[in-house]
Amino acid sequence: MNVLTRKELSIVSHVITRAQFEIQQQAGIDVVLVPRYSNKMLEDDLRQLFEAMCDCWNVQLSWVSDKSRANDRPVMRKLLWMAGKKRFPHVPYSLLANLTGATDHAGVIKGIRSGYDWLKVRDEKILKYYEPVKSYFSELEAEPA
Repeated sequence: MNVLTRKELSIVSHVITRAQFEIQQQAGIDVVLVPRYSNKMLEDDLRQLFEAMCDCWNVQLSWVSDKSRANDRPVMRKLLWMAGKKRFPHVPYSLLANLTGATDHAGVIKGIRSGYDWLKVRDEKILKYYEPVKSYFSELEAEPA
């Protein structure tokens, strides 16, 4: 997956700082430059993550993305959002929503919070779906910060 490393982020930050300084020096204008990463690349990586997790449940992402609340789809969506946000912390909530058939980014935020709450209390319903995909969470926790 195309997640930027700390070194790459450091390089981007350094180049932006230098460019801001040069603009200020040459044009006399104070600017704040903000990097914009390609959402297409991020969307592809996120879709790959979601599809891999769906494979663990023996379902298709399109099935989980169906707006139906039947067959524990909302629980699966919460876990997808949680893993997606954990792996890609800067991903827009709207992109998480779009990839899973949700229409409201606020619902994604609420879903992530409630998903972690369910995990804390070891709710049986979420654990049923968490167990097959927990490696997607533990491998992230094992990575050096």
